[in-house]
Amino acid sequence: MKWVLQYLRGNARLDLVFQRLKTGNPRELQGYVDVDYVRDFDQQRSTMGYMFIVAECIICWKTELQDTVTFSTMEAEYMATVEVLKKAL
Repeated sequence: MKWVLQYLRGNARLDLVFQRLKTGNPRELQGYVDVDYVRDFDQQRSTMGYMFIVAECIICWKTELQDTVTFSTMEAEYMATVEVLKKAL
C-alpha cells in the first residue's frame, strides 16, 4: 500500500493529452497485440496483451492469460488476434 501511495503522489501531475496528429486521421483507432507463448508453465497457457490508441493516447489495454492451451506460437498469435478483433468491433 505504501508503494501505491508513493506512486500516486509522484505521478499526480500526469494526464492524458489529446492533440491533432500531424499525419493521418486524428480519430484513427490503432490496435496492437502480442503473445508470450507458454509463459505460465503450470497451466501451459500463453500470456496475451493488447492496447488501443486514439490520437496518440492509450485508451484501453489489458494483459491476461489465454483461455485455452495452444500447441504453437502461431496458434497463440492467431487466437490473440481474433480475440482483440472481437474487442475492437
